[in-house]
Amino acid sequence: MRYCCNLALFLAIFLAGCSSDIDLKKFENKEADSIYKEACSHIDKRDYSFASKIFEELEKLHPYSKYAALAQVKLGDCYYKMKKYEEAASEYEIFVKTHSTHELVPYAIYMLGIVYYEQMPIIERDQEVTIKALQYLYVLQRKFKSSKYVKDANKIVKELRQHLAGREVYVATYYQKHNNFAAAVNRLNTVIDIYGNTDHAPEAMHRLVECYVAMGFFDEARKVNSILQKKFSKTNWAIHSKNLLLSVKK
Repeated sequence: MRYCCNLALFLAIFLAGCSSDIDLKKFENKEADSIYKEACSHIDKRDYSFASKIFEELEKLHPYSKYAALAQVKLGDCYYKMKKYEEAASEYEIFVKTHSTHELVPYAIYMLGIVYYEQMPIIERDQEVTIKALQYLYVLQRKFKSSKYVKDANKIVKELRQHLAGREVYVATYYQKHNNFAAAVNRLNTVIDIYGNTDHAPEAMHRLVECYVAMGFFDEARKVNSILQKKFSKTNWAIHSKNLLLSVKK
């Protein structure tokens, strides 16, 4: 009995998959708006796979319709919901390039930022996608300041900047431990110059003091410490740098 039930379930799923392909034929004689509405109804049902197929069919049948542009954005949404990030990014990017004046461009740019943001790796790994997310959200902030998506983008930008600053400190610390102080200094200065308003700035300054001391550049170490004491005097990093320079003086 259990075998029969499992077989019936398998056949139902298989036939449902097949019917999706067959059902697309019914759209051949339908207007673009009708196809678009039906595809959206499948999004409402969270049937993103079938919805994506309908949107693709809409683009093929009515490539010059205003609904073709809308379908492209929705197709990106479907791919995003299915976590097919590469396909989603491709759809949004093509839309932005081919419909640069469309009212949905701010949304598409925002979603490009989100697509890459959700792929952000841990700081030990390469941060190419993190940088891409930041770049797209910067474009949104700069070109579409009044967009309703900017408020959320601002929060994500702060998180991305924190993450990238953490990455720079992580790499700098690695160089420092291996006595490659010049490389460490470059990384730490990047944090101070570009990510100076992040939580990683005090640590970067302290480690810069450590590097300068290790290199024998005591004047430079004191200058950095002076800034650290003024800007982040209450942090443990400021205390560590102060004690380090006192020990060197003695």
